[in-house]
Amino acid sequence: MEKVVRKICLDTDILINIMRNDSRTKNVIAAFDADFYTTTINVFELWQGHRKGEETMEFLEPLKKVDFDEKSAFTAGGIQRKLFDKGDALEIRDLLIGTICIRNDLELLTFNVKHFERLKRFGLKLIVV
Repeated sequence: MEKVVRKICLDTDILINIMRNDSRTKNVIAAFDADFYTTTINVFELWQGHRKGEETMEFLEPLKKVDFDEKSAFTAGGIQRKLFDKGDALEIRDLLIGTICIRNDLELLTFNVKHFERLKRFGLKLIVV
């Protein structure tokens, strides 16, 4: 029987903490037997706040990056419309990150659970630590 490897997307807060050598975050990551991903939206967020360009690029290199594609765009638009109709619209970057995870069957690891909880009903697999 082939072992199923978890696919975990690291949110920007997790990436920042790893770069800062945060021991709690590193321990959380080390506890998983998984392939780690991030989204191109997370790359954008991390890059806009980078202080050491070369170090940031080297840090991102080994991570698998998942793009916001056309299917993700349609899914995100539908989700945001439903949230908006209930007066519960989500910040656009969080919506895009969450939708990429939904479309690509990735679990999302974040400490900002509050930002993403609303997407669980749309299929987001949120890791709570």
